[in-house]
Amino acid sequence: MLKKFLATLLLVISLHAETEKFQVIANNVTAEDNIMIATGNVVIFSPTYYITAQKIIYDKKKGTFELFDDVMILKNNNVQTKSDYAFLDVNTDDLYQKPNMYFEETNSIWINSKDSDKKNDKIYLDQALLSSCDCVDPDWSIRVSSADYDTKDKWINIYNPRLYLKDTPLLYLPYLGFSTDTRRRTGLLIPRIGYSRSEGGTYSQPLFIAPADNYDIELIPQYRAKRGSGMYAYLRYADSIDSVLKISAGYFNEQKEYQEDFELRNEEHYGVDVNYKRYNLFTGKRKEHKDGLFVDINYLNDIEYRTLEDSSHKDDSQRYIESKINYVYDTPSYYLGSYFRYYIDTKQESNAATLQELPKLQAHTYSRPLISDRLLYSTDLKYTHHKRREGVSANQYEFSVPFSYSFSFFDDYIHFIAKQEFSFNKFEYSNTGTTKFEDATYAESNTILSLSTDLIKPYEDYLHTMNLSADFTKSENIKEEGDLYKVTSTNSALSSFPVTKSSDSINLGINHSLYDRDSLKQIINHKLTQSILYDTYDNAKFQNMENEITYNYILGSLKNRLVYNHQDDKLIESSSSFTLTYENFYMKLGHYMSKETPNSGLEDLESYQFDAKYKLSNRYSFGFYTNYNIEEKIRNKLGYKFSITDACWNLDLRYEKEIEASSTVDGDPTEQDIIYLELLLKPLGGVMHEYEIEKD
Repeated sequence: MLKKFLATLLLVISLHAETEKFQVIANNVTAEDNIMIATGNVVIFSPTYYITAQKIIYDKKKGTFELFDDVMILKNNNVQTKSDYAFLDVNTDDLYQKPNMYFEETNSIWINSKDSDKKNDKIYLDQALLSSCDCVDPDWSIRVSSADYDTKDKWINIYNPRLYLKDTPLLYLPYLGFSTDTRRRTGLLIPRIGYSRSEGGTYSQPLFIAPADNYDIELIPQYRAKRGSGMYAYLRYADSIDSVLKISAGYFNEQKEYQEDFELRNEEHYGVDVNYKRYNLFTGKRKEHKDGLFVDINYLNDIEYRTLEDSSHKDDSQRYIESKINYVYDTPSYYLGSYFRYYIDTKQESNAATLQELPKLQAHTYSRPLISDRLLYSTDLKYTHHKRREGVSANQYEFSVPFSYSFSFFDDYIHFIAKQEFSFNKFEYSNTGTTKFEDATYAESNTILSLSTDLIKPYEDYLHTMNLSADFTKSENIKEEGDLYKVTSTNSALSSFPVTKSSDSINLGINHSLYDRDSLKQIINHKLTQSILYDTYDNAKFQNMENEITYNYILGSLKNRLVYNHQDDKLIESSSSFTLTYENFYMKLGHYMSKETPNSGLEDLESYQFDAKYKLSNRYSFGFYTNYNIEEKIRNKLGYKFSITDACWNLDLRYEKEIEASSTVDGDPTEQDIIYLELLLKPLGGVMHEYEIEKD
């Protein structure tokens, strides 16, 4: 029977294939048998779908919608499509549209195609254009002959893609596939393409492999036309919730001509790094007990292994490469630690004379009461095996026992601590060659009397806090025998085994701050310390006076630290920093200076660092940074950076002039001028380019 409703009608339809119910609103609705036709501003909605069109034909028996004119389909408030015609099967979720505009909100990617056919989780597209930029006039787009998109796996395959910048074609490929989300998955990462006069064309292509959630691998082969080729590999593996393992290794082979031209020590550069962290190894369910294994093993045959590494993994090139294996066990009562240290001096052809610590063991007990709660004591025991193949080695034993008694008076305004500490140090020398050193022992006793007060004064808008402290130390030599560097011997062969000999002293200090009363943010902090040492004849001598002040203002901070030497009557060390953030401008300025004087123990050094950035708009920014050694008149680094950040693409352009460590025969570093360019098309990926202007 034919039923016709000339007015707007609300109709609820229960679908047999799905538990979902659809509601239909339209200007006109007609129904005959299993067919319903709605026309005029049709709106269809359900828990999953929101659909609009000018006309629909619904087949109740088949569970299908046929939609005409101005069709818009929104699914799960994420995927949106627009078309002139669509056919939707609500039983299988299959959907055919012509022509089609597809938009996914989570990644902002849209696809405009001649038609599309969705079967299960895949959408098949014909003659499509895709981008993540503005739909009307996209900055970049990819035009393809056909494509298929896996909506579940978030992966799109496109065939015969042509990359356009506005209306200008830039690149053609027979095939391209990429992910439209940020989940870890196997695939190619951003390649690095470059050119330099010394190395010719360069290319590296990272391959990321993610077989499981708890581990992944990255392979980075690289090719340098005039220099050589190599590969670096990286593995990350989480074997438990409390641990993670990282392994990296690499190899690079130099061309003979390049090695000779740049006077490199080695034709081959290789190395391996192992980093492992593991917590709760033996503590089990004892919450108050904590332990951890920390492994950081680094081996390389020269510093070129570091400088050739991809910039995304590269660490700062340092002269000494440290490897360590540490295990610590911590409880509220005691602390146990074992430390292995191995160093590689990259400036030396042989590592035989480099001193190692294999191992260092420590047992420490935390302060605990003795007789009364005010009387505390603790213990600390250390053993270090200093080892090298050439030169002096030694076994060192250290033991200290401090006792302390504390109380307060004058209504807790004054705090007093009396401390008695006994320390013992012993060296057993070996492998001394032609010079025979006598095993040494040094023991001393230190009596320390401390007075301090902590005060606070509230004002209407501010809080003023002040800490005043005074320590008096009386030192007594208990035992002193054997060859002790700078105590009983001046032989420089023992310089690696210094002994700190205490002296009678007075230490004075003040630390006060001004805080905002409402926010409790620190505005000003000032610290001043002064030590006075007494020699064996009780003659007083002022030690270095240190003054440090920090001012935190609304736009940044200003810090300065000064060290003054009384014997030389000179300022021997200064470090300053200044930061400013005002609207779109950011700046950081740093300065360091030290002077070599008869009593400073420092070198003549002076340098400054400057870093500034200005945002021209929400999209454009410009930056400048430099490090300059004033003493040696050498600019270690200088760079300019220009960035464009857009919703659908990023561009970073950087010029950098820097001095980089190199394993040359004479040990001199390398100076180089390089232009870096990185272009990222979201979410497609991007490319990095390096162009070396000059290398010396």
